[in-house]
Amino acid sequence: MEIAPPLEAQTRPAVMVFPGRRPSGHVARAILVFGFSTTIAFGMSLQFLAQLFVWRNWPIREVLQGWLYIFRDRLIVAILITLPIVLLGILRIRSPLLRSALLAASVLAGAIVGEWLVRLLYDEQNALASLLTYALRWGAVAFAVATTYYLWRASADSGEQFRQESLRRQLVEQQLANTRLTALRKQIEPHFLFNTLATVRRLHQTDPAAGAGMLAGFIDYLRRVLPMLECSEVPLGDEVNLIRAYLTVIQLRMSGRLVVTFQVPGNLGTVLVPPLALATLVENAIKHGLTPRPSGGTISITASSYEGLLELVVADNGVGLKADSGGGTGIGLYNVRARLATLYGAKAALQVQANRPTGVCATIRLPLREEAG
Repeated sequence: MEIAPPLEAQTRPAVMVFPGRRPSGHVARAILVFGFSTTIAFGMSLQFLAQLFVWRNWPIREVLQGWLYIFRDRLIVAILITLPIVLLGILRIRSPLLRSALLAASVLAGAIVGEWLVRLLYDEQNALASLLTYALRWGAVAFAVATTYYLWRASADSGEQFRQESLRRQLVEQQLANTRLTALRKQIEPHFLFNTLATVRRLHQTDPAAGAGMLAGFIDYLRRVLPMLECSEVPLGDEVNLIRAYLTVIQLRMSGRLVVTFQVPGNLGTVLVPPLALATLVENAIKHGLTPRPSGGTISITASSYEGLLELVVADNGVGLKADSGGGTGIGLYNVRARLATLYGAKAALQVQANRPTGVCATIRLPLREEAG
């Protein structure tokens, strides 16, 4: 004996989309969604067994047989709603408005086709109004469940975003701490301090004016570098002034063997940059490129902007990259790359390559952002 589904059991379940933040593949996603649909269809079909008049009027075997028909009917509609939704997820449409419109159309179309197939099984094709009524019920329930899911998902995404921001701030603070330690260790390291003071003492005996100028440059350098260690970003103008103070000391120590050129437009002075990033490139050029060269050389510091990016270039005509340098993989350059990645992600980069005809050219590209106010 076949039992037609009672009207009380005709409300169909909704089907959720599980796009997943990091899906393992379309097949796995489809299995997950279809499994969830089957679970809902099974749960909704159990309401048939909760009706007391069913147990009063039919034997247990016929009740279970009727329940299987109910479960089949719900599973048919659930799968036909799920199928277009899975296909829609594969398309990965980026427009929220278009995705919402296609989702609504997919749910309604799947419900209509599913209800039509169910009625085809019971030879009830003349009940068009009833078909649309139950299809709209499917849609209403589906959108209610989908709304609940997406609200939960939005809340979960907000929580995840908050955690990511907290992690990013921790990374920035860690990088700043590393920057402070590295700068204090390398920029004001004992040999730099002692060599500078020894040069000042020698110049005081041979050229007092030059010695006074070197001491003034060294004091200016210390005065500028210490406050910068507390910042995550500083104006480019402050970074350039720090480099000028540093190079004033180095030029006197190299006794005329160093020529420096700056090409930094005044309108870029308020653009924000990571502290000591450009200074690290200048120090590398001096230490590894020009100091080993008996005749010294030239170093140029250039800044320019284009298409929302700031480009900083430090070029020298020194001894060039070593064969085992790996394109600039020293500790100083590693720290610069790490800070750029922490502050700007994939929007910033450091590139180190050979200069022509000799030397090294190091380039930093990062988003163009000006100091607030």
